[in-house]
Amino acid sequence: MLDLLERCKIYFKYNFLLNEPVKMKLEYINPDHLTVVQKTIEGLADIKISIYDSEGALLSASSVEDPVLSLVTSSEAGKEEYNRFISNTIRTAAIRKDVTISEAPTGQHHFFVPCHINGFSLVIVGGAFFLSANDFEKFISRSAFEYRLLTQQIENLSQKIMIRDYERIRGISIHIQKLFYFALKNVVENRMYNKKYRRIKTVLRLLSNIEEDIAKNGLYAVITDILVYLFNVDSLSFLAGDAGIFRTVFSEGRLKQHISNLTFDRNAWIISEVIEGKRPFYYDDPIDLRSLDLNEQIESVYLFPMYFSKTEVQLLCVFNTKLKQDDAEEVYDLCQLLNFIGNVYSVQNYYHQRMKEMNILNLATSGLNMMFDKPEVLYSSIVDTAVRLSKAEKASLMLAENGREELSIKAVHGINKWLVKDLKIGSGEGIAGKVFKESVPVISKDIEKDFSLRKKPNYKTSSFMSIPLQIGEETIGVLNVSDKISGEVFTEEDLALIHYFANYASITLKSSSYYNLAEQMKELSITDSLTELFNRRYFQERLSEEIDRSERHSLNFSLCIIDIDDFKLFNDTEGHPAGDEILKRLSRLIHDSLRATDVLARIGGEEFAVIMPQTDKDEAYFVSERIRTAIRQKMHRTWQAYPKENITVSIGISAYPADDTRTKKLIWKADKALYRAKMHGKDKTFIWEEQVAI
Repeated sequence: MLDLLERCKIYFKYNFLLNEPVKMKLEYINPDHLTVVQKTIEGLADIKISIYDSEGALLSASSVEDPVLSLVTSSEAGKEEYNRFISNTIRTAAIRKDVTISEAPTGQHHFFVPCHINGFSLVIVGGAFFLSANDFEKFISRSAFEYRLLTQQIENLSQKIMIRDYERIRGISIHIQKLFYFALKNVVENRMYNKKYRRIKTVLRLLSNIEEDIAKNGLYAVITDILVYLFNVDSLSFLAGDAGIFRTVFSEGRLKQHISNLTFDRNAWIISEVIEGKRPFYYDDPIDLRSLDLNEQIESVYLFPMYFSKTEVQLLCVFNTKLKQDDAEEVYDLCQLLNFIGNVYSVQNYYHQRMKEMNILNLATSGLNMMFDKPEVLYSSIVDTAVRLSKAEKASLMLAENGREELSIKAVHGINKWLVKDLKIGSGEGIAGKVFKESVPVISKDIEKDFSLRKKPNYKTSSFMSIPLQIGEETIGVLNVSDKISGEVFTEEDLALIHYFANYASITLKSSSYYNLAEQMKELSITDSLTELFNRRYFQERLSEEIDRSERHSLNFSLCIIDIDDFKLFNDTEGHPAGDEILKRLSRLIHDSLRATDVLARIGGEEFAVIMPQTDKDEAYFVSERIRTAIRQKMHRTWQAYPKENITVSIGISAYPADDTRTKKLIWKADKALYRAKMHGKDKTFIWEEQVAI
């Protein structure tokens, strides 16, 4: 017995305490994985990449050196200034979801790409690069004397600097963000699942090696070590029922002297709640703790019921430990294992069953949950997963839509979909209709004997399963499986497995229907039906959000209002259908001229608005001129009576916080700038100027 306990302790100590990273936030991140991802991104983007945590600590440095940075950081002052810039910008970027591009003290630019995974954040820092040769010349004129650069050194530096287009770098950084997120997410989730798998596997391996005739105290000691080393339990005790009183039979932990003689009245409401509920309960309310006569040293207690037989009930009490929901469920499962420790075979059977359920859970959550926003893909995945789990050749998914008492086939596997594309089955009609109506699963070894139905020629066997898809009391469809690959009949175990999977599939299907309905309603409420752009209502909300966001993070942004020149004349001469077509064409042109982060909305008949985050007035003017020129040049003539040769627009610009910090004032000033553009001949872009009165 002592030998077994010692083996438990040694195994836990060296396989879990020493091999797991100390930093909890980064416990699932392997530095080697970060380096691989970093090198891959550097190779694809051809740009220097480093990875930091949200506090600015370097996790993976680039091996590529930038000559300008090397020069500047060669001095202590330059190095300190540059590191301060990197650290401050990383902290700001880590709070945001969007990519940040900032200018370093060297005049170069870096992009900062935040990535948020499982409650912690990493930031990719890319660069350094100049936006133009002129920027490098400014740096030289400012710093050549400080670093005593000779003409030849400047010449050499100019040959090695990196010059990149701002928009292209921004596009690349957005792609990097997506690539890094999915790569990191895959690594983190794999390590999380692997850790959980190793923990459960270790517990089951240890329990399966316990001798059949082990004493209960020895069993308690093994379980205690599991809870202390794997779940960080502070203190615990096992209590057995005796004549209506639960008495402590084993205790361990920091509070051992306070809990070694605990007794609970079986009729106390808390104890009754645990036993009758047949699940763990957590109590940390001082009133509840006092009702159990617990020592003041005890701040919380988890109570886990353990049923060794119909009459023998025990309690596992975990003190001063707040377990995660998943951990609490695992501890409760561990308690249930104690019910079957009588022989090694029962433990082994439980292990295999648990692993089987975990695989099903993994399939249902990691597979189906990623597709709830793609209904057709979700349907196909459900039938494909069903045939894999049941080792069958054919399956079909039938759903009732819009509250109708009629099933239609949404996806099939191993069946020609065109043969059943328009097939409808009423509630109570046939086997599937009956399963749908009665919400009771059906398994048949021989359809001809069980239902007096002839097996169809294209089916190999007469055995099949039909399972209702249920959410609570509501039945939303039926999952049918037939033709086991081996030619054998389906068993009750096959039915239980598919039924278990069907429960998860039902939840995902219902979530998918809610999600898609919500998306449709959301899109209808915030979009303009003609141009498919955001409408005035969304624009107002988004502008207020941008003001709040910019105020929190000390950012700026610009607002542009665009109006089509002489559009009333166009409608009068060409008609409103032609005017609608012009609006749609012009909307696409404006949209194609903007960045991914810009927000474009139709706020009036021929009036549009653009919110440009982190953009000053000069840059907004540049973008607006690009829009205006594109419309003038690319809106090819399709009209007949309209007297003007080109469709043109006038644009007014205001900026936050330079012009104002209030929503209405920003709109008013952009509108006044637009009015000036109209007064100066139209087809122009004007920036709001405070001194000019309109």
